[in-house]
Amino acid sequence: MSKQEIFEFVTKNPFCSLATVDGNTPHVRTMMLYRADENGIIFTTTTLKDLNNQLQQNHAVEMCFFNPQQMKQVRIEGQAEMLDDLELKKEIVAKLPFLKPLIESKGYEVLICYSVKNAKGTIWTMEANFAPKQYIDL
Repeated sequence: MSKQEIFEFVTKNPFCSLATVDGNTPHVRTMMLYRADENGIIFTTTTLKDLNNQLQQNHAVEMCFFNPQQMKQVRIEGQAEMLDDLELKKEIVAKLPFLKPLIESKGYEVLICYSVKNAKGTIWTMEANFAPKQYIDL
């Protein structure tokens, strides 16, 4: 699978498990990807969430995207970098209307965008279950 095929897979399967670390304790939650391309793997959270606090302390993340029909998963690891981009926030709110009430009540400052940098991905399938992992730089 190429870098472009990974981006296509995660775009078609935008829900992932996102893992962070708080001290020595791992935390995993289901997240929705906003975008994955050459400009980064972008997701959002808010200043109200523990996720944001965890990422401020430790930028390391791993995301796991899964397609049950294909029995395929893509795991991406890297460093979450906060983006200070009001236009990106406006674009995200326009495409994800469930965020609109939050922004109307608290303002755009509450929305935090992250891009996963220095990322690498690996693919898992049942057929290759025991094969050594191969990583692709993203």
